[in-house]
Amino acid sequence: MAKIIGAKKITISCKADRYLCEGDIVRLGNGDLLTVFCDTRGLIHVDFDDIFLARSQDNGMTWHESDIVTVWKSDGYNGGNNPCISKLSDGTLLIYFLVNSFDGGQGIFYDHGPQSNLYSLRECEGCFFLRSNDDGRTWSAPYKANTAPMRWGQPADGLVEMPDGTLYLAMSGLHNGPWTRQNSDDLWRSFLMRSDDKGLHWEYYSTIAYDPAKIISFHEPGLARAANGTLVCMMRSEHAPRRRHGHLWISFSNNNGEWWTPPQPTNIWGYPADLLTLADGRMLAAYSHRRDPYGLRGCVSRDGLTWDAKDEFVIIDGGDDKKRTTGAWWHIGYPASCQLADGSIITVAHEWTQDAEPFVQYMFAARYSL
Repeated sequence: MAKIIGAKKITISCKADRYLCEGDIVRLGNGDLLTVFCDTRGLIHVDFDDIFLARSQDNGMTWHESDIVTVWKSDGYNGGNNPCISKLSDGTLLIYFLVNSFDGGQGIFYDHGPQSNLYSLRECEGCFFLRSNDDGRTWSAPYKANTAPMRWGQPADGLVEMPDGTLYLAMSGLHNGPWTRQNSDDLWRSFLMRSDDKGLHWEYYSTIAYDPAKIISFHEPGLARAANGTLVCMMRSEHAPRRRHGHLWISFSNNNGEWWTPPQPTNIWGYPADLLTLADGRMLAAYSHRRDPYGLRGCVSRDGLTWDAKDEFVIIDGGDDKKRTTGAWWHIGYPASCQLADGSIITVAHEWTQDAEPFVQYMFAARYSL
């Protein structure tokens, strides 16, 4: 069983008037760490946000607000969420995220009557990409991935670059209808996108998990390649009709993503999960634990193929809004991890401040060894 050693908690960014959440992290060839995350329009979770980029040049020990830049700006019509960042073998950086439109009535003229709760009109515009060839100093214009036949697709974890240069990216989304139709006549499924040209163009490649009975949603998939070449996907699950959160489910592909084993539940409770193959061949799953005791949990598999909750350990405890002062007090986590040159691990996530009101969501990093 893995044990955590020397966990240290470090603030990446905290703002008294903003809600920061849903980050990802990557390590560059020069040792810099880059973290992307959402910066929202207020103190609530709306999935309609700017995309920020933070940089650390000392293995994540310090992050400076003055170094944080906006890489994608929301407006009155569109906002982004769930940003991810990956580095390809040739040094190219990719940032990718879901774009939503008309969230919370933004960009729509309405009459302030009972029918004006326009959150029900929220629409997903799809997954957009940014590219950088200078270690993240400058970024390309955004471009959209083609997820057809899916109506839209949302990333939640870093992509996998295969030995031949093929890129695989796990997404979740709906086959038809807008975002609001989840858990009704169409449920979230997890699927695999493929690119043969370093992320410039994408195609739907295979279905990872889907419940034709329309009872279980599989979404926010984490993807990694095990030491033996097996592709491993770990997914958040929700059970209709009341969106009961279940255990993490898992599926495998032994033929480079063309076909996946039927999904099966693990005995690990939490969501969503991030997968990372470590230098020694083990695989780390980091995930939010959104029930008492709140916080971040981790579990290590010796090969990425077998998982057991008895191997679970605490990364960081707490971080929920103890006074339950907001409508999304439970919304913590969305972890993402990378391994440093010395073998230690850094996991970024978001949680609530604990010391004084106003309680706000902020981004932090946990550095530790296993």
